[in-house]
Amino acid sequence: MRKTSLAALLAGTFMTGLAATAALADRLTLRATDESLSVTGELISFDGQTYTLQTTLGVVSVPAGLVICSGPACPNVNQATEFTIVGSQSLGQGLIPALFEAYSENVGADFRFNSGNSTSTIEMSGSAVADVTVEKTNSTSGLRALLDEDATFALSTRPARNRELRNFEAAGLGTLNSGAQEHIVALDGLVLITAPGNPVRAISEANAALAFGGVVTNWADLGGRNAPINVHVREPDSGAREVFDALVMRPNGYAVDGRVTVHTSDEDLVQAVLNDPNGIGFTSFANVGNAGALAIEGVCGLQTPPSAFAIKTEEYPLTRLLYMYQTNKPLPEHARGLRDFALSDAAQSIVANAGFIDQAVTSESINAQGLRIASALVAPDGAQSYEQLREMVDLLISADRLSTTYRFRTGSADLNARAQADVERLIELMQGQDFTNKELLFVGFTDSVGQADLNRELSQQRAEQVMQAIRNAAPNLSSRVRMRAIGFGEISPLGCNETNTGRLINRRVEVWVQDIVAN
Repeated sequence: MRKTSLAALLAGTFMTGLAATAALADRLTLRATDESLSVTGELISFDGQTYTLQTTLGVVSVPAGLVICSGPACPNVNQATEFTIVGSQSLGQGLIPALFEAYSENVGADFRFNSGNSTSTIEMSGSAVADVTVEKTNSTSGLRALLDEDATFALSTRPARNRELRNFEAAGLGTLNSGAQEHIVALDGLVLITAPGNPVRAISEANAALAFGGVVTNWADLGGRNAPINVHVREPDSGAREVFDALVMRPNGYAVDGRVTVHTSDEDLVQAVLNDPNGIGFTSFANVGNAGALAIEGVCGLQTPPSAFAIKTEEYPLTRLLYMYQTNKPLPEHARGLRDFALSDAAQSIVANAGFIDQAVTSESINAQGLRIASALVAPDGAQSYEQLREMVDLLISADRLSTTYRFRTGSADLNARAQADVERLIELMQGQDFTNKELLFVGFTDSVGQADLNRELSQQRAEQVMQAIRNAAPNLSSRVRMRAIGFGEISPLGCNETNTGRLINRRVEVWVQDIVAN
């Protein structure tokens, strides 16, 4: 079997029994384990599983399991591989070590953290197989290190910017926001916080921008007591600050005031707000602790409190995805293993225990989804949608909503990166649970831009597209899981259509499960 595999791999490039020689320094020779084939060249890379050689006949990649390496350039396969992770402090400190420990246990290895520095070791049978360095900086630094090839992974609490995407492509390091290089390892939400005794319990994004911009300086102007507003923020290069600037400050035309108090960690910021009766700040959902969490009030009057379910569905306006980025270069064996484990269902409990929002599918009954009914009633065209509203409630009243919610790339009919991963996650759920006498509903919604009848058609098309993606990926499910797609257009906004963020929230395909009732 090995002989056939190696011969097929080299067919058309090398003749059987002929070694391709090259006038190259530091050459090595790879010989098939049955001595039928050999190839000689200069080692370009070895990731623990694959040799990549430059030969006189071109570049060839050979699986390590098919060959024996000889020559001075042969890598020491028993030597521990090294890789580096750079980026977000909150991810590097709160999540990555826990994932490493769980991954090591999963592969039968020991994980040893070297106190006093940022290097950890994965050991098997008493020998190191991987030395890992985690540099806890910020999202921008992580992506810069990845671009400079000083990091194997970059940890980021924001998506890569267009400029950064262009830089990676120009450097020949691939398409950074592709499914092969952009990985969502957890979810989080930026939460505006106050001291627990502050009477203000909700704030609009516009008023938050005014307060953090130093324009509104007294709590009385926000419905609170007559007291100065003391603003606490993270440093400008932190992922949390960059997301806050992008979601709150810049859309409202303001920048954070220069007289605010700057903190270098979420923990310090939260503690400062807890100790400041007049303080306001922002932090991750994972770090709110005993601080008062403010609901976000939209320009249309809708209020959305931060919750794990609202963050999972990306309906909380300040939701953020947490990323692990890689280039298009081959990964060392245990770097690849860590990445795959971090994206697996087995890792979701680790993510939750670290204080982040995991991607495991959860559900809520329509009783907990009262916001959709209220928002439909107060929408400007709610009266004209009364019959559709009744139709929607009649369909969903006995159903449970899953947290899996599908969205599309901006200006595209393609599912975004998270939605593509959620196709597989939903399939695993359906294959692992008994859906006998259950019906899966794919329910599409749009924003209010355009004609209502055309929006309903579009929402129907998008719902059918998601359902078809599930069927294409797992054809066997159609015979045992009943599925149906339906679109309701713009009648159930969960965000304010007056803003870009609100419109993004409203363009969605939800997944509901209901019992099949015999007629």
